[in-house]
Amino acid sequence: MRILIVSNALPYPPNSGFTIRVYQLLKLLSRQHSVSLLAFGQPGEDEKATALRAICAGVHTVPYPQRSKRGEQLLSLLSSKSYQSRYLRSAALQRRLDELCAGDPFDIIMVETSQLAAVCSFDRRSIVVLNEHDIVYELLERMAATESSAFRRLHNRREYIKFKREEEAVWRQVSAITTTSSREVPIISEVAPTTPILAAPNGVDMAYFSPSDQLTDPDIVVMTGFMKTRPNVDAALYFVHDVLPRLLTVRPRLVFHVVGGDPPAEIRTLAGPHVVVTGTVPDVRPYVACAGVFVVPMRMGGGTRLKVLEALAMKKPLVSTSLGCEGIDVRHGEHLLVADDPGQFADSVIRLLNDRSLAIRLADEGYELVRQRYRWEAIADQLEAFCEELRRRQLARPEDLQRVVTR
Repeated sequence: MRILIVSNALPYPPNSGFTIRVYQLLKLLSRQHSVSLLAFGQPGEDEKATALRAICAGVHTVPYPQRSKRGEQLLSLLSSKSYQSRYLRSAALQRRLDELCAGDPFDIIMVETSQLAAVCSFDRRSIVVLNEHDIVYELLERMAATESSAFRRLHNRREYIKFKREEEAVWRQVSAITTTSSREVPIISEVAPTTPILAAPNGVDMAYFSPSDQLTDPDIVVMTGFMKTRPNVDAALYFVHDVLPRLLTVRPRLVFHVVGGDPPAEIRTLAGPHVVVTGTVPDVRPYVACAGVFVVPMRMGGGTRLKVLEALAMKKPLVSTSLGCEGIDVRHGEHLLVADDPGQFADSVIRLLNDRSLAIRLADEGYELVRQRYRWEAIADQLEAFCEELRRRQLARPEDLQRVVTR
């Protein structure tokens, strides 16, 4: 098959949830198919594009739209259209997309995120598959409920209302959809009952994230994540302000490590005797390996968290909120501990630090779950089979799949 992936960023290096998923599936689909990439690029990203050209048929970039984020947000408050459906608008991207599709059609056009699908028009000869990394309106609704800033609460609430309508329209217009968890399938099917859907979960590279012989320190607790994103910022703030003080009453030498790139000022200022903020690191594995417990204190977000799979693949005992491990087939007390209020979260961390037999049992069971269900190779095989079935259906009944409209 000829496949074109349209992305809002170059998925290299694969160091965030979004880039890891796009990179892994791009690489693995390229084993058997001709896969090209069209993405927004930033100045100085030539090396990224070169690295991606080594694994796929072609890489095409256009400049990222240069707009004021705050200005666009303010305009969206006065508009019937959401900020989510505005900020990726790009005549250059549409022009390059049209050029790439002018000759022989791509069999499959994969669009990363509903925000990007909302601003592009696609070749009607191709099967357009929306890769929903998460249901965006759910994320906006959760952020509106959790944010401390009055402006952010207002903005996210209005965005939720407007983009829910727009995202649901995209679901009805594309040829097919993939999600990162089975939980999202009935939500989409209720709105777009005739749109084929595949639940293709996030995965993990088990050759890279593997158990380590490094000694663990029972006074280190770690979380990882791209710290520029609001859900990760909120998680770190929640842990430091609401959970960590409870832990220190029992283990006064404990240190919390926040590992991830681009931490904003509100995260950097947390650094102190009991909080280490690393910023960007070349490799998160040594920080995870040395920790006594891995934590996922997420209170907002959508889709599934790759950090959970990575920690389980490294056989780390893990404590998560329900939302943090949402969409992954883990069970409390079998693969990890789940806690949704600060007291329970702190008690669960202490329990794993003190009861190493429990910690080892959970880590072993979590590792086995990941090995059986969450390898990237198996997920890519599912996606490949899904696309091939869509292609067969198109050849048999082309009117069933060519439903994408020009905006």
